[in-house]
Parts: sequence; structure tokens; C-alpha cells
Amino acid sequence: MIRIIKATMMENQRGWYLLYCKGKEEVRALTNLKNQGIDSFFPTMKVEKVVRKKLTCVDVVIFPNYLFVEIDAQTANFNSIRSTRGVIDFVKCGANYTKVPTSLITELKSKQLLRDKAPNETSLFNHGDKVVIQDGAFKGIEAIYQCKDGLERSILLINLINKTAEMSIANAEIKNKPEA
Repeated sequence: MIRIIKATMMENQRGWYLLYCKGKEEVRALTNLKNQGIDSFFPTMKVEKVVRKKLTCVDVVIFPNYLFVEIDAQTANFNSIRSTRGVIDFVKCGANYTKVPTSLITELKSKQLLRDKAPNETSLFNHGDKVVIQDGAFKGIEAIYQCKDGLERSILLINLINKTAEMSIANAEIKNKPEA
């Protein structure tokens, strides 16, 4: 019975805290904290972007420059954590370190797990969006986005000489039509 109470007390002392990291060094901080045996986490999401004229999925940090760490406030070496490469300091409210609810971290982790397992269905354009062709033989022509045609191309409906034609165009050659 006493062991159970002690274990419960020990668990209650552990908590999640918020760290502020150097720009784009969340992964570096995460790696160095894991090397110290500290559980840390930063949520990401997959975003589809055009990189070098190709549509690719990229992991983007949801909270840039921030990292969550789980530590025991009674036994943790806060100076060691603060001096970890990639970390600037703990986020504080006055003199107190900002503690993050465990329920929030649990929810962020579960949503991240679901996003990572789900097939990537994000797209730069939605069915029916009005787009303008930016390059090639049809430069300047308005079209209606239909669907993806692989990673690098999309199918568009184009009105040519009063006849609607469906054609496949490179993603790098189209952009959303600005609203008038």
C-alpha cells in the first residue's frame, strides 16, 4: 500500500514543461534531450508544397521554436536542460516555469499519430477551384481544377473555342485565380 502511494506521488511530480528553442533547431534540441534521457515532443503535420517544381509532402512544425519536455520538477537539472544545444530557455510566467497539462500533450500525440497513419489527402487546390495557368502554351488561360494526376501534375478543365477540354498540367504551372 505504501509503495502504491509513493509511486503515485512520484508520478504526480512529473509534468510537461514548455521550452523555447533556437530557430529551426527543434530537432537538434529533441535529439540532445533524448541523449540526456529526457522525454520531449513537438507536434508536426504533413503539408503539400511545390518544391523545385514538384509537389512534395513536407513535415512542418505546428509550434515553431517550441518543444515540450516531461521532467520531474523535484529532481530535474533545469540548468542542464536550459544549456542543451538548440534550447534557449524554459517558457516562464513570471518566475514560474510554464507547466503544460498532460491531457493536452496526450491529445496532441494521439492526433499526430492519426495524421501520420492516415493517407495524405491534402492538396494545394480543391475540386472546382478557379486557377490560372502560369507557364507553357496555355499561359494566362483560366481553368477549373479537377483532381491530382500523380505528384507533379493536375487535371484541369479548360474552355477553348467554346468547348470544354480536360487536360493534365504540371502543378508548378498553375496558381489560384485571385478573387475579383
